[in-house]
Amino acid sequence: MNRLPAFAALALFGLGGCSSGANTAEFARVENARFVIPYASSYFVGANFWYGALLAAEGPNADRDRLCRELDRMKRSGITNLRILVGSEGSEGVVSKVEPILQTAPGIYNEKALDGLDFLLAELGKRRMYAVLYLTNSWEWSGGYSQYLEWSGCGTYPVPGRDGWETFLEYVSQYHQRELTDRCKQLFFDHVRRIVTRTNRYTGRPYAEDPAIFSWQIANEPRAFTEDNKERFFEWIEATARLLKELDPNHMVSTGSEGANGCEGDLGLWERIHAIPEIDYANIHIWPYNWGWIQRESVAGACDTACRNALDYIDRHAAVAQRLGKPLVIEEFGYPRDGFSFAPGSPTLSRDRFYRTIFSRLLRDAARGGIIAGCNFWGWGGYAKPAHLRWQQGDDYCGDPAQEEQGLNSVFASDTTTLREIAQANRTLQLHAASSACGGGNRNPAEVLRTLRAAAASGRFFFGQQDYPFYGVSWSYEPERSDVSDVCGDRPAVLGCDLGELELAKGRNLDGVPFETMRRMIVDHHRHEGLVTLSWHPRNPLTGGDAWDVSQRNVVHEVLPGGSCHDRFMGWLDDVAAFITSLRTAEGETIPVLFRPWHEHTGSWFWWGEDLCTSDEYKELWRMTVDRLRMRGAQIVTVYSPNPCMSSSEYLERWPGDAWVDVLGLDAYDGDGSERFVSGLNRSLAVMDSLSRDTGKPYAVSETGREGIPEAKWWSGSLLRGIGTYTPSYVLVWRNAPDDAKPGHFYAPWPGQASEEDFLRFHADARTLFLRDGLPAEESR
Repeated sequence: MNRLPAFAALALFGLGGCSSGANTAEFARVENARFVIPYASSYFVGANFWYGALLAAEGPNADRDRLCRELDRMKRSGITNLRILVGSEGSEGVVSKVEPILQTAPGIYNEKALDGLDFLLAELGKRRMYAVLYLTNSWEWSGGYSQYLEWSGCGTYPVPGRDGWETFLEYVSQYHQRELTDRCKQLFFDHVRRIVTRTNRYTGRPYAEDPAIFSWQIANEPRAFTEDNKERFFEWIEATARLLKELDPNHMVSTGSEGANGCEGDLGLWERIHAIPEIDYANIHIWPYNWGWIQRESVAGACDTACRNALDYIDRHAAVAQRLGKPLVIEEFGYPRDGFSFAPGSPTLSRDRFYRTIFSRLLRDAARGGIIAGCNFWGWGGYAKPAHLRWQQGDDYCGDPAQEEQGLNSVFASDTTTLREIAQANRTLQLHAASSACGGGNRNPAEVLRTLRAAAASGRFFFGQQDYPFYGVSWSYEPERSDVSDVCGDRPAVLGCDLGELELAKGRNLDGVPFETMRRMIVDHHRHEGLVTLSWHPRNPLTGGDAWDVSQRNVVHEVLPGGSCHDRFMGWLDDVAAFITSLRTAEGETIPVLFRPWHEHTGSWFWWGEDLCTSDEYKELWRMTVDRLRMRGAQIVTVYSPNPCMSSSEYLERWPGDAWVDVLGLDAYDGDGSERFVSGLNRSLAVMDSLSRDTGKPYAVSETGREGIPEAKWWSGSLLRGIGTYTPSYVLVWRNAPDDAKPGHFYAPWPGQASEEDFLRFHADARTLFLRDGLPAEESR
């Protein structure tokens, strides 16, 4: 088939190219295969908000107050990228078509609908949010292909829910049987010109100069619909992309494609349409239910299959996007509620799990500067209260279009666990972005993360010790003293403290350290450019015993929502958050901390241990803890610390999700001075090193040591040998308890101790960083 030359195609459209005086730095764009997004992270979790403009359009369904509340609620969850329908085409009153109608007849526009689009874009601009605006639809619920066919004389278009799916497919496939010169496509090109060249009546800015537009999108899920239509489909995508760039050179252009599943199963065709120079980035969609990966009765049971299939689908397309050098956005994905319910507030355990799978894949690319740049869940239901199973005039708009069950894929404002996952994913994406942009330091979580990465990349690690400035084997609370500095003249670079029994409000922790002293010494350590890590061994909230009281096996269950101890425990979390937020410099800046909750959970000596709760209960305990602390303003970098693990599956068995963990930790003690510690540490670090490469997260030996250190060469002969060639970012040994309180319970030397000379060699080793060595600012490899 002969293709129209580019100049001929442009002449066909009657183009008069727009010249723009806008500053291109204002606009979202692609540079070096990465998004550059003013005022936002270059990686994002966004939403499908198809009805945004409809909600603002004057009419029976208009609710601009609700629109603003929805935008504000999304912004609070870090959602700033919204995929939105420009408007629907055709007649009112058509079964399953969304209203109000934007284009009621060829070239005839509803000014109220246009005003709604203007208002929406103005409100997005105020909030520094972005719209991906799709200009038509291959499906009937907004008119789309079918309406343009009807307007060009092909007869009344069939509605799948009324006339049958095969009848609809036969009809809609005519669209790409037509040449570019056919009236059905010329009508669409006229529509593109009308919308793209519009000026917003609220801002006075032409759409082509509006930074609130992220990209123009050719269509929602454009398809060829038959094998024979593929070439004409490609030509239409190419011609539309060229038209858009000619009209508006400031904004990106995207296809709206589902991926291979929207290209008649042809990954090569998907690659061809995204290789078009005017297409700035690639899109895919993922629909486990629509694509038959799950059934109504297997939403939970087939979730594993859905997750595996989704990751495979993503990876196949990501490889192509990498080859093309264009970012990939997973711009639609949805999953039903548990039990295939549609009711707001009904459980979403399987959906949350599927979302975490998508988010983790994105987060791993974000941490490593990968090609997967964003995702948009389908869809935002927000404050909607569906009145009918299918949408009817006067009902609230929600995330499900008119032809679908209302609530099927919607995320409502009452879906607290799903919103928590979204917010944490966006928070972690923002942390990655800030960490990549900063120069290292210890002033905020991003700098701490960058500093840990910089140390590991240089082949060095920070040495730390628990409680080092409070006491030593033969002394307590002497200013400027530590056993480590008595030996080598330098302090540990990482200070570890424990908040156990803060919840009792008795003023001292479980080891007798006054919290005021702890606060003062943390501030001092931070002032000297040190890093701070906090653990927490809270009392057993069910029995009142200590953290080692494992007499009851249901403690975690009882602190989770609905449990008998939940309210009291949330108060404890608030106490922890209050202490962390009280850690401030002399200038009033909050001090960030490496927070390491619920550690050594693969053992069973704490009430949160492996035999004391299920995997799901542990994960929920972690998420609930971290979410509450961050809600209360705690500046934390989270560290996940199991015991030694010999495989990645063992390490990740209770992993709460990539959005919830910032640093991979490990608690590994030398119990008998044997080679078993050396080999076990080395094997565990091998697992962590591999996971670090997969996740983009630094790793650390968050607790280690040999009680009493009887071996004269333990530091070089055991610890450094165990670390080998691996690159943990920090290594922390446990405390030196006063001999009169706990004889022999020490993990660092003091003058005259058996390992003193070897520790001096350890201190001088090129791999170790102590407090006076400062913080490496840049990654070296």
